[in-house]
Amino acid sequence: MRSYGRTAISHPTIARYTARVNIPRELPLDDDRLTHGAWCDRMAPGEFAVHYSSFPAGAANVPFCTVFASLTEAVNHAEKQVRECPDLRCTIYDHRGFVGPPLKDIRGAGFKDKFSLSPAFRRWAGVIPFFGGSALTIIDWRTDFALSWPAMIGTRIMAPGFGLLFMDVILTINERRKKRDSTGP
Repeated sequence: MRSYGRTAISHPTIARYTARVNIPRELPLDDDRLTHGAWCDRMAPGEFAVHYSSFPAGAANVPFCTVFASLTEAVNHAEKQVRECPDLRCTIYDHRGFVGPPLKDIRGAGFKDKFSLSPAFRRWAGVIPFFGGSALTIIDWRTDFALSWPAMIGTRIMAPGFGLLFMDVILTINERRKKRDSTGP
């Protein structure tokens, strides 16, 4: 039995209520009125929450998530929101919250992740250290490693450069595979 506000309600009571009503509801993510602030503690098993990457300017209930009684309703709502606002990303979680990966991640065509490396940055930040390190190593190799410092620096900057280039190749292959699979044969 959990305490929601001033009354104590059990999970079966919440599940019966939401099954009867079947109306999506908005849960504030940071509610100072509650003793426990986790949004997922206010959900019943079998409910799904849609989290948004951004909110419209001046929205009254910022930040919030929308809770649905079924996964299909949550996915349909998220797809509708992404169609209306292409810069949006909707992430769907179950009643356990952020435990494990999200159930579904729906991104609009114009969504740009603030925390990921852009392909151009990965390429430039990979090419410069990889080929610069290779050049330093070759310079030292041609002098029979008499200098030793170019090879020492070169081999150490080649590894991160190679890592970024390798990551870019893998991500590019995955993007092309997704596009090919979504368009069909």
